[in-house]
Amino acid sequence: MADRRGALVPLLILAWLFLQPEPQRSPAELQALPSIDDVIAREELSLSRLQNSTWNPQFGDGSHVLNVTGLEAERGYAWYAVPKIKARAREQLQYALGDWGARALEEETEMSSRETPLYGNVTGFTHGKWKRSKLQQDVALPKLNLTQYAPLTPFGKPGPARNFDRNITGDAGDVSIWISEKEILGTSLSDGSNITAEMTAEVKLTDPNGDGSWELKVRGLYFKDIGQAILTTTSDKFAGIFTLPHLALSLRTFESSRKALNETISRSIQRQIDGYTNSRNPWTSRNEGGQETPFQTPDCELIVYLQQMAPVTDRKTSSSWMSFLERELRFPTGAFVPNAPDIRLSMLAFSPDCGYVLESQGPPDNFAQDGNHISGPKEEVQYLHSRHHLIIYAFSLATQLFLLMRQMREANTPSTRSRISFYSIAMLALGDGFITMAFLTLSLFISGVWLNLVATGFLAFISVSFFGMRFLLDLWQVQAPERERIARAEVEEDRRRDAIFNAALQRIRAERLAATPRATAASNNQDTEVPQPDAASDTPNIPGSLPLPVTAPRPPLVDTGATPVFMPSDQAGLEPITPFETTTEITDAQVAARMPTFSSLYIRFYLLLLFTLFLSLNAGTSWPSIARRIYFAFLGMIYMSFWIPQITRNVKRNCRHALNWEFVLGQSLLRLTPFAYFYGYKHNVLFTDTDYYSLALLAIWVWLQVLVLASQEIVGPRWFLLRKDWAPLAYDYHPILREDEEGATMPIGFSQAAAAAASTPSSPTDERIPLTRRNSLAAKEASKEKGKRIFDCAICMQDLEVPVVEAGAAKDASLGGGILARRMYMVTPCRHIFHTACLEGWMKYRLQCPICREGLPPT
Repeated sequence: MADRRGALVPLLILAWLFLQPEPQRSPAELQALPSIDDVIAREELSLSRLQNSTWNPQFGDGSHVLNVTGLEAERGYAWYAVPKIKARAREQLQYALGDWGARALEEETEMSSRETPLYGNVTGFTHGKWKRSKLQQDVALPKLNLTQYAPLTPFGKPGPARNFDRNITGDAGDVSIWISEKEILGTSLSDGSNITAEMTAEVKLTDPNGDGSWELKVRGLYFKDIGQAILTTTSDKFAGIFTLPHLALSLRTFESSRKALNETISRSIQRQIDGYTNSRNPWTSRNEGGQETPFQTPDCELIVYLQQMAPVTDRKTSSSWMSFLERELRFPTGAFVPNAPDIRLSMLAFSPDCGYVLESQGPPDNFAQDGNHISGPKEEVQYLHSRHHLIIYAFSLATQLFLLMRQMREANTPSTRSRISFYSIAMLALGDGFITMAFLTLSLFISGVWLNLVATGFLAFISVSFFGMRFLLDLWQVQAPERERIARAEVEEDRRRDAIFNAALQRIRAERLAATPRATAASNNQDTEVPQPDAASDTPNIPGSLPLPVTAPRPPLVDTGATPVFMPSDQAGLEPITPFETTTEITDAQVAARMPTFSSLYIRFYLLLLFTLFLSLNAGTSWPSIARRIYFAFLGMIYMSFWIPQITRNVKRNCRHALNWEFVLGQSLLRLTPFAYFYGYKHNVLFTDTDYYSLALLAIWVWLQVLVLASQEIVGPRWFLLRKDWAPLAYDYHPILREDEEGATMPIGFSQAAAAAASTPSSPTDERIPLTRRNSLAAKEASKEKGKRIFDCAICMQDLEVPVVEAGAAKDASLGGGILARRMYMVTPCRHIFHTACLEGWMKYRLQCPICREGLPPT
C-alpha cells in the first residue's frame, strides 16, 4: 500500500488557509481604537455642524467657522489655497461647457439647452497622464509637526516620526480612475430629474520619482447637469466627507451637495447603529477596506475635482443622441447604434496636508498629442469588450486542447511517449491551471463578466485536469523504468562510495588496534609487574585474605568490541530470528525510497500553483510598479521556457523527433497570445501600459527554442555540445559508413549488388540475368564508383542509396557534406540498414530489429 503520509502537511496548510478565523487585534491596538459608540457620536456631531453651516464664498481664507476635524488652524494645512483651487476648477468647467456652464453654476438651467453632449452616468474606467499644476508655485509646503502624527508602537507610545504615504514628489506620471456612480433619491430639479449622484472612485497615481504608485479611494458627489464631481478622502485627521459641500463652486451646488450628503451620511450612520457594519470609517480611503489604526503610517489627504468634457467622436452628436445611446447601453433593445465614444474627464487634485496640486495633462495647456486628459470606456462598453476578448481567448484555449488531444493520439505507444519530456508538458499544464484559478478568482470580484470568466476558466480546467494530467500520468508510467535505472545507478554509486569509506575506516581502526596491544603490554611489564612468592616459604596466610588462585594476577582486559548478550536459563523473552535481507532486497528498498510517486508530484504541482497565484495577486495589487513589471516579466520568461526540458531530453536520449510540429508551432503561438494582448494591445482590460520590448523578448525566446528543436531534428540532437562527455552515451543510428574493416560500420545482408555478384554464374552471364537486371546492376556499379552503395530496406522493400567512405580515405571525410544524407538512413546495432522513416515508424510499435528480432535502443 502506498505511503500517503506526505499528503498530510499540504492538506493541513490548505485547511488552515480556508478555515483560519479572523485575526484578533492586540490589546494595545484595541485600547488605542475608539469604541463604535464614540465614533457614531462624533459622526453625528460633524453631521449636525454640516447641516447648520452656511455658504461662505471665501472658504479657506481663514474666515471659515466650520468646526470639523482637519479645519483647525493649529494643524497648519494649506486651506489658504482653496480659493485658487476653486478658480482653477471653474476654468476647467468653462473650458468644457462654455458660458452655459458658468450660468448653470449660479442658477437652475434646463439640461436640454446644454449644447455640449455629456454622459448622464460616467461609471467607467479612465486613464491618462498627470502633471504638476501651475498653481503649485503659489502653494507652499505645509510645515507640519510630524511627531503629532507619528504612529503608535505596540506598547501604545508614540513611535518615530515618518513621512506621509501617498506623497507625490514627481513632476508627471500616469493616473487611472475607476468611477462608480449611484443614484440618490430626493435631489432633483423642478422637472423631477435627479441632478446629484453619489460617486466612488478608485484612483491610482504613478509617481516615477517616488515609491512607484499609490492607490486610494475617494468618495463624493457628481452633478449631472454640469458634469462635475467633487471627491475627497476621509480619515481620523481630516473629515473630508463632512467638508465637501464647502468645496463646491457656487451656492447652488453647495445646497444640492449638503442635501445629498445629509441623506447618504445619515444612511451610513444608521447602518453602524443597526450593526450592519462594524467599520469605524465607512468612507475609508484604503482600497483593501482595512481598518485604520493609530499604528499605521498616516496618508496624504486628497481632494479631487473631475470635469466631464465633450467626448471625442467623428460624428456630430447631441445631448438627446447621447441619452439614447446611454439608455441603449444600459438597457439594450437590439437597436443598431454606432460605437459609444469614450468618457473624457479633466482632473484637478489638491492635498491640503502635503501641499501638492496635480492636473490632468491635455488641452488647452498642452497639445492633444502629449495627452488628452483622462479618458476611457464606459463600464458597459468595457464589459462588452471583455466578453469579446474572453471569447477569443476561449477559442485559443480550445485550439490548445485540440492540439494536445492530437499529440496524445500520436503518442500512443511506449516508444513515442518515452521521447517526450514530462516537464515540458507539466509546464504547459501549469499555465492552464494558473489561468483556471486566476479566472475563477476574478469572477468573484467582476460581476459583469462572471459567466464568461467562469466558462473560460472551466475550459482551462478541463484542459489541465482531464487531458493534461492524464497525459502526464501516461508519460510518468512509461518513463518509470528509466527513472528506476537512474535511481539504481545512484544507489550503486552511493554504495560504492560507502564501501570505499568503510574500507578506509576499517583499515584505520585495524591499524589503531594493532598498535594498542603492543603499547599496553609494554606498560604492564614495566608498571604492574606482581612479585611471585617463594615456593619454599612457610609463612602463614594473613587473616581475612583469600587463598590462591583468587589473588593471583590476571592479564589486562582488552575491548574486543563484542556486545554481551544475557540469556535466561529457560530462554524466555527472546525475539524471533528474522531472516537476513540480501543485498538485492536492500538495494530495491533504497531505490523505491528514492523514486517519487505521481501522487506526491500531483500535490507539489497544485501547491506550486497556489503559491504562484497568491504571489502574483500580491504583486499585482501592492508591489511598486517597477518591482511588479520585473516580477511578471520574469514569471513570463520562466513560463515561456517550456521547450527547454524537451531540448534537454533530446540531448540525453539522443532522439530527434519527439513532438509533432503542429503541436510545437501551435502551442508556441497560442501561448504567446495573452502576453501579446497585455504587452501589445493598448486597450486591454487591465489598462496596462504597452511594453513592446518585453513582448519581443518573449517572442524571440520562444522561437529560439523552436529553432533549436528544428536544428536537433535536422542536424542532430547533440550538435551544439562542445564535448561528448557532457551527455550520457547513446547509440547513434546515423553513423558514417566506411568500407574498410577497421570501421566495422558497413551493414550486413540485403545488399543487392553483393547478392547479385555472389549469385551470378561464371558462364554465361547474359543468359542468366535479364536485361532489366543488367541495367540495375550497371547503375549500382556506377554508384559504387561514386562512393555510394545501394541496399534493400527490409520494411518497404525499396532501394536505399547511402554514402560510403571509401577505404583509405581520411577520418574526417564526409563529415561536412554528409550530415543531411546520413539522416536518410538508420543502422541498427545489429548492422541492418533501413530508411529513416521506415524504421522510425516501426519503432513506434516495437523496439526490435525487423530482420533478426534483436532488441533496439530507443531513439
